[in-house]
Amino acid sequence: MAQYIARIIRAIVVGALGFGGGIGLLIIIIFLTVKGDQNAFEYGVKWGFEIGMVFAILMVAVLLPLDLLLRMNRAKGEHSQLWELEQSRELIFEGSSKEAMAACRKALLMVPYVHQVSDDTEHLTARASTGASWRSPGEDLEVEINPISENKWQVKCVSRSRSKNVVFDYAKNFENVETWFKGIQEPNDPPHHTPPKTVA
Repeated sequence: MAQYIARIIRAIVVGALGFGGGIGLLIIIIFLTVKGDQNAFEYGVKWGFEIGMVFAILMVAVLLPLDLLLRMNRAKGEHSQLWELEQSRELIFEGSSKEAMAACRKALLMVPYVHQVSDDTEHLTARASTGASWRSPGEDLEVEINPISENKWQVKCVSRSRSKNVVFDYAKNFENVETWFKGIQEPNDPPHHTPPKTVA
């Protein structure tokens, strides 16, 4: 939770200064070059500050509550670490490596907006990418299958935002790994699993 709050504060400060500062600089240039107004700097600072504040208020009053609402609604109190953009789930799968890979691939295909799935049977990994949605510019998912004993595998799925500049994902990565986790447990491919664990 502390990392989530720190990330939001940093994004608000950087966004407000960057957006407001850019507009303020543009206003200074316009007033100096077009009108030759000696008060251009004062106008630029004033307008830049006000626009930066509007941007910050928009993030705090609209985007942040929406992100929190969707995260808490998806988690339903079952996950204590739902605040990070990168989400993961783990389980124990019993069966052959071929069965594990097939189950992982099928579960990845259930993820919303997924449009590309590939697997590497030699290294026992599978990858998928999702298209853009109103919540995110897209995510990358990766599944690793590691042997525990004969016909017993530890399977981990990680979902992360494709862009490093994402501040809010509105629980999209959370939804991705939850969809995968539920999909791999369908009756057609019943693994024995441990409770899901979220990695911060």
